[in-house]
Amino acid sequence: MNSYLAGGLFIVFTTALAVAGMLLVRKKVGVQQLITHHEVAGHLLSVIGTLYAVLLGFVVVDAMQHQQDLRVIVDNEATHLCNIFLAAHGLPKDLQSSIRMHCKDYAEIVIKDEWPLLEKGGYSPEAFKNTWGLWKEITTFDPQTPREEALQQQLISEVCEVTESRRTRLVSASHGVAPVMWIVLIVGGVFTLIFTYFFAVESLKTQVVMTILVAMTLALNIFLVFVFGYPFSGDISVRPDSFKLDLGVFKHFEDGQMPPREHLLRGK
Repeated sequence: MNSYLAGGLFIVFTTALAVAGMLLVRKKVGVQQLITHHEVAGHLLSVIGTLYAVLLGFVVVDAMQHQQDLRVIVDNEATHLCNIFLAAHGLPKDLQSSIRMHCKDYAEIVIKDEWPLLEKGGYSPEAFKNTWGLWKEITTFDPQTPREEALQQQLISEVCEVTESRRTRLVSASHGVAPVMWIVLIVGGVFTLIFTYFFAVESLKTQVVMTILVAMTLALNIFLVFVFGYPFSGDISVRPDSFKLDLGVFKHFEDGQMPPREHLLRGK
């Protein structure tokens, strides 16, 4: 299901439930009785509301920052893969062709096979095989000139970066928001909302509007945690555009003619 549609349904459902709860409490307890609770309930709500707001704010910011960090990691992985392809230009033809084939295959496998698996915390074994192939080709090469020796050192550095970024990406894909954090966020949101039921105003319409605003604000922030807490799934997930750009570079490096950017991002 579309993330925005699912989020919209979640927000509407929770808001409707919150209003229904408010109306039920207002009917059972009575407006005048609720008004007598204002002084004590107000102090308690300020404590609970502040604590929950701080917690929710930290979780949302942390989830957003985590996704942004992963975008940088993916870009870094693709950048160093491209560097390997380009640096191989100075190697003997047979080795150059082999390394470049590994780079091309790796990018294609990551885009077509591995990326859909990341949503479920999986990975592609074939991508690992290509990584190991790069390591074997680069580390077993016997340089014959100072230039080839320098290139080998550079290639080792680049493949180290690819491997490190890949490992970080796979580990991050296997972990989302911890279940205990979801429990704390949901229970804390429910408790905060219930505390607003201890207040009442004479105008029912006014109180309905106030309850809707509070419920929607809480639901929107929890939805943000859901969206950013799982960076490889959903409509605003981290995408393999950097690897698609790599494929464009691999295809057009020799002729020196780069296609339009929109074509690069489609991997053509």
